Amino acid sequence: MKTLLVAAAGALLLAGTAAQATTSSVQQFAGRAEAQALARLNAAGVDLNGHSVAVRATVDGDGHLNGVRVVRSSGSRDTDAAIEAALKKLPVADAPTALIGGAITFTLGDVAGEQAAAR
Repeated sequence: MKTLLVAAAGALLLAGTAAQATTSSVQQFAGRAEAQALARLNAAGVDLNGHSVAVRATVDGDGHLNGVRVVRSSGSRDTDAAIEAALKKLPVADAPTALIGGAITFTLGDVAGEQAAAR
């Protein structure tokens, strides 16, 4: 009975470690995606004018973000459309297996500034 409990506890510990590794790799991927998105927006001349915008996309097997769409507006339809156009098929390296075929949402722009202005 003790052996069974120890084995079960060990399995839970390993599962927890794997979950933490997955969470960490997803966070790292999200950070890379955000940096790539900002660089692409900069190159396309898209200015968020001090606002933030949240985008959601599907992650394909080679790490590209497909179907990028704005889920929290910048406040400008033209800017939102420019963001979606600029981020079409955004390449991001090393997508975690847990995200392939799934979706990711991240925020671009001046989140801290908007939060301070809201206070």
